[in-house]
Amino acid sequence: MSGRARKPNWEKAIDEASLSWNTSVPNQETCWRWSNPSGVLCSRKLVLFAFLISLSGPHAFLLPRPKYFQSSLREQRKAGIYLFASIPHRSFGSQTASGQLTCDHDIPTHVGFICDGNSRWAKKRHLPTSAGHVAGADRFVELLEVLRADGIQYCTFYGFSTENWNRPKDEIEAIFQLMECTARTLLNRLRHDSFSFGIRLLGDLRDDRIPQSLKDTLEEIQQTAEHLEGKKTNTTLSGKLTICLAVNYGGRQDILGAAKKIADAVARGEILDSADVTESLFESYLWTAGIPDPDMIIRTSGESRLSNFLLWNCAYSEIFVSSSLWPDFDLDCWKESLVWYQQRHRRFGSRFHTNDTKSCEVSRAN
Repeated sequence: MSGRARKPNWEKAIDEASLSWNTSVPNQETCWRWSNPSGVLCSRKLVLFAFLISLSGPHAFLLPRPKYFQSSLREQRKAGIYLFASIPHRSFGSQTASGQLTCDHDIPTHVGFICDGNSRWAKKRHLPTSAGHVAGADRFVELLEVLRADGIQYCTFYGFSTENWNRPKDEIEAIFQLMECTARTLLNRLRHDSFSFGIRLLGDLRDDRIPQSLKDTLEEIQQTAEHLEGKKTNTTLSGKLTICLAVNYGGRQDILGAAKKIADAVARGEILDSADVTESLFESYLWTAGIPDPDMIIRTSGESRLSNFLLWNCAYSEIFVSSSLWPDFDLDCWKESLVWYQQRHRRFGSRFHTNDTKSCEVSRAN
């Protein structure tokens, strides 16, 4: 063996990483990722650092294509560098929770997720906040297949709230880049028929602060899902999962927006009598129109508040608080939440306990 250490071929490694992003390679521990390569820059030293770390085990990186390596450090700082190695988090694997439950028939129709704890997850590991958001995005993608297999029909994820605009600009940019990357992952899975799902977008996506590329990607995935749903009629789609993405969403803003739309309808003469304004009519003006109310809302990181999430819809939702940070919300946590849900006595204001949660919630949406 030569006494001189062999220099790692970092350019080849990163080029392969760029070409194989968001793919799953069996028996490959290192997972390379990048988001929005036209806006993410990196230096040679940082790329070399990432490559060396990758040799030590499973990590996740957010990296650009090689053609952006030559940018100056000043330009890189201005654009923002999102390069990190995230410590591996617990994986769901290929299991489901429904086979381990005490009552298989009492599965919630709609589950809402307040995905809290990404920043704290990263801080505990001395990583940038962006690392926590990447780990959280991975958890989101992994969870979808489990939800579908367990018979969940609707799931709503609190991706970005109207209050999140108060966060640092760099963090907001990283969240949107990662959101676009994740949306394209879902779009690829949808097109390649790995599993079918519906998409609903909740929130004010007309906001000019949201990158146009993200808006276009979200709209594309929604249109693709609707198109494929119209083409496929086989029975395997009977248990299709509808994914509701709450982006620039706020429960108060949703209610206020519905009230304004009704006021406009009154001004146009479309609503003539106040008696015509019923719960059903009001719900039809919400972003969540046509979606059943959530049977259960799961909040991670141990926080016991709704944070402006689905305020109109959660009147009779069971709220499960998990002490796990969102990137650590694994199969055991999911199973724990379902077992807890099945032990709840849902009376909906009556004196009698009923397990018929689905009919009650679905009827309000129809």
